[in-house]
Amino acid sequence: MSVFKYSPLFFSLFLAACGSDSEDSSDTSSYCDTSMGSRVSENGSMKTTFPKISCQVLVNPDMGFTDFHSISIKDNQWKPVPSYPETSTVYYRWDWSVLQPTDADSFDFSEIEEVVTKAQNANKKLALRIVAMENTGYGAAESKLPTWLMNTISGTDAPNGVFIPDYTSSEFLTAANKLITKLGEVFDDPDLITSIDIGMVGSWGEWNLEDAYPGDGTLGLYASGEKGLFSNFSRFSEYADMFESAFTQVPRVMLIGSANENETFLAQATSSTNPAGWRADCLGDKYGYFSNSWSHMDEGYPEALANAEQHGAPDIKSIWKQAPVQFETCDDMTVWKTHHSYTINDVTEVFNYALDHHASLINAKSKPIPDEFQPAVQEVLKKLGYRFELISLTHSKEVLASSSMSITSEWKNSGVAPSYYPYRLAYRFVDASGNVKAKQETSRNVLDWLPAETRTGTAPVINIHDDIKAPASTGIYDLQVALVNDLGHAHIKLAIDMLQENNWYTISSVAIK
Repeated sequence: MSVFKYSPLFFSLFLAACGSDSEDSSDTSSYCDTSMGSRVSENGSMKTTFPKISCQVLVNPDMGFTDFHSISIKDNQWKPVPSYPETSTVYYRWDWSVLQPTDADSFDFSEIEEVVTKAQNANKKLALRIVAMENTGYGAAESKLPTWLMNTISGTDAPNGVFIPDYTSSEFLTAANKLITKLGEVFDDPDLITSIDIGMVGSWGEWNLEDAYPGDGTLGLYASGEKGLFSNFSRFSEYADMFESAFTQVPRVMLIGSANENETFLAQATSSTNPAGWRADCLGDKYGYFSNSWSHMDEGYPEALANAEQHGAPDIKSIWKQAPVQFETCDDMTVWKTHHSYTINDVTEVFNYALDHHASLINAKSKPIPDEFQPAVQEVLKKLGYRFELISLTHSKEVLASSSMSITSEWKNSGVAPSYYPYRLAYRFVDASGNVKAKQETSRNVLDWLPAETRTGTAPVINIHDDIKAPASTGIYDLQVALVNDLGHAHIKLAIDMLQENNWYTISSVAIK
């Protein structure tokens, strides 16, 4: 059977109308044009549909902005923030003392389970971190650790009086491993959990002690043990191992760390056979934010990634192909305006930085978005994470009942990252009364549906060929497509403007004889 394919000339015209990704512009809206509609072409017994490409923001699992300790701050019952975008992910952190309040063998995950349930009801997923210490600059840091654990571990008082536990002691590591193992038994479910941070260490679980030791809070400075802070610095590597063992399905993300040569934990987490991704705080701190000589975006992130490369993670810049990259904003976007006089060009520059690093999620703290920054927010939301376009779908116009039907389709990921969940391509036939007469899920998942290598590059075309079984009854049927999860649910919005119901898109029609 020959399959009609549109000509190279048509494809060139199609890209020209939609805006080629190869255009280097800070205005990412140029890549899409709503004037191009869908098109159907027939060639003998074959029919090809070219869907209309959507230019809208798509709210899909595991990508976009995250809510922060809120299921939906946009329409929160008590303090709504209508300027915050719609989200698919809620990001929460839990103190260790909440999860094991009484003893080493008892666990209370009720708070996490409650958030998971609320997120499910809102068609969202949870990203989380476990924290052993909150802000180490003031207050009783030990209050975030269970009392029973505090009575058994060693530690040091920082200059400001805050207690710093010895994260490398056998007692601490044993207890941490037990907790993470139990968490994995309960929550290693990618249908519920977007990702888990490899946290627990340092202020807010962010692998530093910047407030407790102002100016020298980088963990790597204490590798020698001269200050008596940690008994065996090399044992920090065990945290990456325990999270990898406990969470084999849910993606893990490692805090980015620093350029200190003794900090090898980012390299360890991102270079295993099932690598973690990485997460960076303080997105938005470019030259001029705090300093004209150092910033997270200009020095901090690049130096930390280079340090990981030097310690065994040679593909750290390509880790996004296997595991997610996530950012959290420095302060919030209102502060960007009021305290740092950012313009929309500054905001676009910051967001393009995240896109250049193939980010999937940005935690913007569930805070208001200034009106003048909204265009930049809407544009970055069109590129964060994955964005699947169905370019064409070809099949026979007529098929015998119960026979094998061949379908050829072409797809493109016009986002900046893949999906890290193995959604599968599925088809169904719907009769004139709206009844589903046949449905077939394929084994073909989207994990390798990669975007362009660069933000402004051209994404590769993904060619798919499937043989599916036609319905047993004759008639004219709508042919629908969807990307489904392991439960068979279609949660993915495609980047096409075609008739759809519950994310099942009507692409074509076929006569069953």
